[in-house]
Amino acid sequence: MAIVAGVALLCLLLVAAVMIRMRRVRREYMLLRGETGDHDLLASVGDSVGRTRSVEKKMSSVITAQEDLAAVGRLALQRFAVVRYDAFEEMGGQLSFSAALLDDYGDGIVITSINGRTETRTYAKPVRETKSRHNLSDEERDAIDAAVAGAERGAGSARPQDKRGAGSAGPQDKRDTGSTGRQNQPRGSDEVPSVPGR
Repeated sequence: MAIVAGVALLCLLLVAAVMIRMRRVRREYMLLRGETGDHDLLASVGDSVGRTRSVEKKMSSVITAQEDLAAVGRLALQRFAVVRYDAFEEMGGQLSFSAALLDDYGDGIVITSINGRTETRTYAKPVRETKSRHNLSDEERDAIDAAVAGAERGAGSARPQDKRGAGSAGPQDKRDTGSTGRQNQPRGSDEVPSVPGR
């Protein structure tokens, strides 16, 4: 009898320990699931993880679009500079100019307008990495350098420059001996048809 009573007591103790453990597990489960079971903490965590991943995907798309936009922006003309000067000594007012329009890579175009008494000539030369396959005049080179320097300063453009030194009226008027009297184009420029001036 004593042995049976001892075994029965041991079983009761084991059952009590299991019940206490079950109550603790149930309490922890209720904390995770909520009082009414409508708000499952595990499901909420899963939803949060899913939303976080969705946001990460959208951010990745935004970053990719921003990089594409930046690449397109680098191809836009964003470096500008104008150099004004008197192409001939008998001309005043610095009506001649060379304008450089470049993108972020130094590609673009340089436009030169030579103003004379009877005509105005305009030249356009392609620029690749701040250089051109055509001969560049000093003024065109100055315009390109000014455009690059202005971009490096973060100004986006350079102020127009005057090619007029102290005591100098500007580049000399060069004429061909025995020509019909038409002014020569500036040094380094390629011949193009003239455009009558006003």
